[in-house]
Amino acid sequence: MSLTQLKDQAAQLPSKERRELIAFLISLQTESNEDFQKTLAAKIDDKNPANWVDLDDVQKRFAN
Repeated sequence: MSLTQLKDQAAQLPSKERRELIAFLISLQTESNEDFQKTLAAKIDDKNPANWVDLDDVQKRFAN
């Protein structure tokens, strides 16, 4: 299957499945990126509430 065909198929997916595909592709891309993994781990482990993002704000930002 060509990249063009893959893109066409991905465009036809329902929104939920498209989000799953995006998450899968991002995980593939980032699993070999050690700097990104360290940065993400540091953000997750951050104990300072001033650096946290409110879940409601995230949901509003990424709502369909």
